[in-house]
Amino acid sequence: MDYIVSCTPRNFLQLAVEGLEAAYSQAHREASTYEHPEHRRVQGQVRHYRQNEALRTAAQNAGLVGLAAQTDPKGEFYTLVSAQGIVYGRISVNFSNRIPRAAKHRRAIAALNSRLEPINFDLFSPPVDRGTEGLGVFLVTVNPHLRAPQDMPAKICVGVPFSNFKEWHLFEPIESVMAAFTAKTETTVPDRALVTLKKKLKDAEAG
Repeated sequence: MDYIVSCTPRNFLQLAVEGLEAAYSQAHREASTYEHPEHRRVQGQVRHYRQNEALRTAAQNAGLVGLAAQTDPKGEFYTLVSAQGIVYGRISVNFSNRIPRAAKHRRAIAALNSRLEPINFDLFSPPVDRGTEGLGVFLVTVNPHLRAPQDMPAKICVGVPFSNFKEWHLFEPIESVMAAFTAKTETTVPDRALVTLKKKLKDAEAG
């Protein structure tokens, strides 16, 4: 959490949250012009593309680099944001499942987190030189339950996945991360009264 807070502009996360929430609202409005069964599929697709666009826009407005990278094999795009060694991506998960499908481009971002994981030594393989900096982080929008309103995500979390994408090193609501920014910027006010009292006692002893 401290590493994320120290490397990420606070306004990027604020803008990202606003944009991701707006993406859900826009997708809901656009999908409402379709009937069943197209409605649900259209809504999911529009959410995906609107959120990618929102994340890049948030990055650009916060002075960061936001890219639309192509998948391998080509045919689709995904969003990457760079913030002082942290690479941000974006995913959505279903209400009942917080582990997303581990696509190749997601694994590439998650691979940055291998330095946080224990090494399984192999006598027949050369040691792997792992970096000491960098982090792969995902902004995770949790889709609302099917019976809940569909114009807002159920919640937005910050996730740092294991390199194999089977679990999370960190999975926290965005509110917890924003609170960490506040805690970092709060300054401790020194107790001037105690300092003054100590000085007076010292002067009295000297006198």
